[in-house]
Amino acid sequence: MTAPAPANADAATVSQKNQNPFTGLDYLVLAIIGALSGIALKLALDEGFIVETLQAPLIAFIMTFAAGTTLLWRRQSLPARLILILAQAALLAFLTWLSITNTANANDAPLVFWIGLGGPLLGFLLSAFARASLREHTLFWPYKALWQAGASILADAIIAVAVGLAAVAFVALWGAAFKSFGMTWAANITHSPSFLLPLGGAAAALAGGLARNNIRLGEAVRSILLIGCRIGLPLAALFSLVFAIGILGGGVANLEKVPLTPTGLLLALALASELIFNGVYQDGHEKPPRWLRLSTWLALAILPIYTLSAAAALWMRVQTYGLTPPRTIALIALTLTAAYTVLLLAGLISEFFAKRLSTWMPPVAKLNTAMTLVWIATLVLIHTPVLDPIALSARNQEARLISGKVSAADFDFGFLKFELGKPGQAALSRLGAMDDPAIQAGIERANAAKNYWEYTNPNHEADKPHQGEDAEQQSFLQINERLAPTGMTMEDAAQFDYGALLYAKGDAGKKAFEDLAQWVEDSSPTDSGRLRILRERVGQGIIAARLANTLQEWQSAQKAATNSMKAFTHNVQSIDYIVGKLGEMAAKDRAARALFEKQTRNQEGIPSAQAMLVLLHAGVFVDQMDAEHLAELKRLLNGETWFDVDKIGRAAEQDAWLIVLHANHDLDFQEQVLAAIEPRALAGQFDGRRYAHLYDIVARARGKPQRYGTKSLCEEGRWVADVTEDPERVDERRAQMGLPPLAQALAQENARFGECHN
Repeated sequence: MTAPAPANADAATVSQKNQNPFTGLDYLVLAIIGALSGIALKLALDEGFIVETLQAPLIAFIMTFAAGTTLLWRRQSLPARLILILAQAALLAFLTWLSITNTANANDAPLVFWIGLGGPLLGFLLSAFARASLREHTLFWPYKALWQAGASILADAIIAVAVGLAAVAFVALWGAAFKSFGMTWAANITHSPSFLLPLGGAAAALAGGLARNNIRLGEAVRSILLIGCRIGLPLAALFSLVFAIGILGGGVANLEKVPLTPTGLLLALALASELIFNGVYQDGHEKPPRWLRLSTWLALAILPIYTLSAAAALWMRVQTYGLTPPRTIALIALTLTAAYTVLLLAGLISEFFAKRLSTWMPPVAKLNTAMTLVWIATLVLIHTPVLDPIALSARNQEARLISGKVSAADFDFGFLKFELGKPGQAALSRLGAMDDPAIQAGIERANAAKNYWEYTNPNHEADKPHQGEDAEQQSFLQINERLAPTGMTMEDAAQFDYGALLYAKGDAGKKAFEDLAQWVEDSSPTDSGRLRILRERVGQGIIAARLANTLQEWQSAQKAATNSMKAFTHNVQSIDYIVGKLGEMAAKDRAARALFEKQTRNQEGIPSAQAMLVLLHAGVFVDQMDAEHLAELKRLLNGETWFDVDKIGRAAEQDAWLIVLHANHDLDFQEQVLAAIEPRALAGQFDGRRYAHLYDIVARARGKPQRYGTKSLCEEGRWVADVTEDPERVDERRAQMGLPPLAQALAQENARFGECHN
């Protein structure tokens, strides 16, 4: 008979121990699904792989499916798990598609909210309910089971994401190492998204499986999070008290002075306090120590101040300007926050009716599950007309006009038409049915405008330059007026989709395309330099679109051009780096040798112990510098014999030559460079004097006679010629390299340096 679990054992831990542990097959499946998800994500991110409106929903499906598999996978009850995972992924993808289609030509705040917060939050809550259901084998979710499922999922997700990112960073670091050693092919592979995304997905999925299979690891992460909440709650209570005193002392009117959005700031503070409280409260069974309990009371007692202040700030703006999509989202979040604040206050009050404070806020544990379901329902309903922020904003603005809160002369009809999409245009149609001349005039003005900018600037004359306005910016305004019927805008001539305008926007697009071509032709001698360049760039885009012939050819050409530009940019950056490093090393070389000569020169011409020691130490410094410069030069060459002067320029090549000239510790490399530059030196394409100087240094070091006599000897206080090959023709060879006769050079050297000493 198996011994029963201790009464105080964590139910989730006991339940998880009773489940079958992961095997090698489970980990293999997770790794394969993670890698395939990474590949699918890479394909979904590629332009032209899928229709633009389906790209984000597909990405949402892939991410939700990968996360759901990582967090819910077990072969136990596998059909039910797969159904839950696929249903969750399909729901998130569908809601993402609704967000995109509902916000087309409308305010994008709802889409930003959904992608940045709403979608991930809904996925987390659904996963918590799914895990609780699978663990409890029922659709009835006690809050304790839901809390434990949510905490476990959060811990597992943190571990999975951390390991996935660490794996990508580690391999990218190896790629940098490959690149530094000249292994470009390996660096290109390890830095490619096609390699990194599957790798990161596989690593994250494996880490999630290990976290779920290793109970202690998950508990450790959960403990760290909960300890952070226990430390954060007293701090939050203290800061909340100081903040509340400031709000009450300064008055609600000061909310208008808050930078950014006061409603958003106050809501964030309220939600942060509620989140920290839940981390401390957990499932409500473990009673906290008295100091933590007192901190909880203080934090919860101040929550209404946050909520009421946020409501006051939002009310001021709604009363003055009406609802907009961002304000509607804030209103929905405020309503939920206020409802949860009431729940927490009920729990706080219940504390004082418990006998000797024996229970800890029992209403919270009983109602938390219901509040979670309300959040899920709200996140779904914002995609329906019931809570759609755009539709609610349009109805509110329409009601303000009809009720007389705002006059027709002051009403923003353009906001309805251009910023609120189909709901706004439907509101305009309803208003158009009213027999009100002022409203009719406002609607006509909105319908006459091509875009919202033109509506808000009715006195603008596109063809006349405004005093003080930049001519290039003015030209973009003219261009966008021509593009207005197509719904496209141009902010950058190089990034504009000329092919989509010509081939995907119907007759309106073709008309705008021809208008744009005419604008290019309408050049004037009075055009500024920037405006002439803009016309030229737009004209190039127009020519490219015409040459493509079809949308498919245009998209193919666009993708190929993007890849070419990436290579071009990379090459330019590489050359810029090479030239910069060569110049930096050459400058240091020249400065160091100038100081070396000054520091080691014996002014009296008599050697001394001090002078020799200075020469020794300074020589060691210069030798080390030369070795470092040579190693860097070889790295810049990246396996090539010598640089392409057409790419780096003659000045940079001379800087590189200086490093080679002083690389006396690597004669083989010097000879390799000599062989590379000799044909160009003989053809007059490389400075012959520099070539001759390097040749004689290497020949002398190899014990061979010089060819050009550029290195002299000190004999009896004077500089004289060293041994050269074929001395009778030395001046002929020197002339070929642009050097004066040897006797003349020696005379100049003796005049410059004076008496020499061995």
